[in-house]
Amino acid sequence: MTDAEPKKALKAEEEQQVLPLVIEIMPGQAGEGLVDIYQPGSYEGKSLRQLCQKTLDKKDLSIEEQLVLEDIQRQLKGGKFLSRGQDIDSMAQAYAVMEETEAGEKYLYIPVRAIKPQEGGREG
Repeated sequence: MTDAEPKKALKAEEEQQVLPLVIEIMPGQAGEGLVDIYQPGSYEGKSLRQLCQKTLDKKDLSIEEQLVLEDIQRQLKGGKFLSRGQDIDSMAQAYAVMEETEAGEKYLYIPVRAIKPQEGGREG
C-alpha cells in the first residue's frame, strides 16, 4: 500500500461525514448577520429558503439579533435572498462550503444576503 492510498481513503471518508450547517443571513452589504446552526440530520432534504425562513421565525433572539432581523426584513420588502449570487430555492447543501474552526472542527457554511434592488437612478 502506498502513502497516497490512505490519504485518498481519508479524503473520501471526510466527504461522507455529515457536518453541522451554519447559515448566516446578512442584511444588504452588512459584514455580520443572523447566524443559525443546524445539526446533522436537521437540514437534509430542505431548501435553503426553508432554512432561512426557519431562522427568521426564531423567537429567542438577543436585542442585537432583533436589530439585525429588522434590517433583514426591511431589505426583503421589495428585495430577495441571494447566496453566492443565486436565488436560494435549491437544497441547502448546494450552497455550502466546508470551513474549519480554529479548534479544527469542520462545518458547512452558507452566507445569505437579503438584498433590496438599488433605488434611485434617472427616469427616462
